[in-house]
Amino acid sequence: MKRIVTLLLAAGLVFGAFGGAQAADIKAKGQWDFNFEFLNNTDFQSKEHGGKGGDTFAGKQRLRTQIDIVASESLSGTVYFEMGDTIWGKDDGALGADGKSVEVKRSYIDWIVPNTDLKVRMGIQGLALPGGVAGSPVMDDDVAAITMSYAFNDMVSATAFWARPYDTAAKDNNQDTSSYNSFDEVDIFGLAVPVTLDGFKVTPYGAYASAGKDVSPAGDNYNGASRGAFLSGMQSISQSAGVIDTKTSAFDAWWGGVAFEMSKFDPFSLKADFSYGAKSGDEDFAERSGWLLSAKAAYKLGMVTPGLFAWYGSGEDDDLANGSERMPSVSPQSWAPTSFGFPGSVYYDDTNFGLNGAGSWALGLELADISFIENLSHVFRVAYMKGTNDADLMKKTANGKTVAEVMAPTQGGVFLTDEDSAWEVNFDTTYKIYENLSLVAEMGYIKLDLDEDTWGSATADTSDAKKLAFYFIYEF
Repeated sequence: MKRIVTLLLAAGLVFGAFGGAQAADIKAKGQWDFNFEFLNNTDFQSKEHGGKGGDTFAGKQRLRTQIDIVASESLSGTVYFEMGDTIWGKDDGALGADGKSVEVKRSYIDWIVPNTDLKVRMGIQGLALPGGVAGSPVMDDDVAAITMSYAFNDMVSATAFWARPYDTAAKDNNQDTSSYNSFDEVDIFGLAVPVTLDGFKVTPYGAYASAGKDVSPAGDNYNGASRGAFLSGMQSISQSAGVIDTKTSAFDAWWGGVAFEMSKFDPFSLKADFSYGAKSGDEDFAERSGWLLSAKAAYKLGMVTPGLFAWYGSGEDDDLANGSERMPSVSPQSWAPTSFGFPGSVYYDDTNFGLNGAGSWALGLELADISFIENLSHVFRVAYMKGTNDADLMKKTANGKTVAEVMAPTQGGVFLTDEDSAWEVNFDTTYKIYENLSLVAEMGYIKLDLDEDTWGSATADTSDAKKLAFYFIYEF
């Protein structure tokens, strides 16, 4: 009898759990990306001077799956898995496979405060400051955060957030090496107020970041690549160049800006962004402040949308001791005026020039939505870029180094002076094989022209960067 009762209780628990699970609707969506790429000289350095040189070919794949667990209109949860990037023939993409490449990209819940219209999202989520032209030049990345959004009416709403990008748990050298201090966190607070009118949208915003004095440059419990982007975006030119002591100290940073979009005179459209940022420092050389202005005008025709885009970012002067005159940033991973030099590619075959336009100006032409055949479209871009940084700065010397020695171009970062320039050309094509399957072909070219008197003959002997990439994208 006891066995029967026990079995009945166990069955009740199983069916009860199953019934509880069915109280929420589970929805899944995502995409498979397959990439076959030819890249050439993405570090811009000739093989004779230590560059990669030659062609490189690689096959890659990635799966991103988003699962939404919806209890009601007022409560839901989302987990976003990423499997890859898997390079064919390497690690988990090598013979035998069975690698460990599953990552939790995002994990958060959405809920509405009872009896109000206040929406709350908490957890690891995608968080971006406003950007109308090409995305945010200040911050756009995944981060642990709490965001709150409220619509006052059909025209005015507001979004506020607190994000914790780093808690580095740096070891305090003044204490026992097994102990940890409490000044090793970075917190960011922000507010955006979108105002939508008839044919216009204006979004002013502000953000404030606080970093403790013991935020470690070599901790082990954060994403190293993101930390690197954060530190390089905050350090002065003296610190970034490694010619002045880079000892970490407490600092504050703040940003203010506005994103503007106009569609009132459709088919003509105009977008513009202005951002200003500043970062404090214990010494003048550690301070940083600057601004970035960008704009894009377009006119939609029947089979093509021609447009002009431009940006201008404040640049460095020739004094190492007075800090940096370029705008600081957190992690602008999606500022995408182009698809090779900046983050505009569908699968990360980009960012070979930089993350935003700080320290440079540019003028570009874009022909978008080119379509003469059903399910086939193209985008063509050409951009001319020039630096706003004083060339005389590169000849400054400290600690036995010149700035030019340590600021030479690398893959993902080019420092342009007012004596340097670059051209970028993109031609990208999308073909819809099926409703859910697309073939994308991207061609990119960057011609970098560095001044020999500024950089020296070896560094100025650059090689053109080239890209030919094919992507198969299955969305479900």
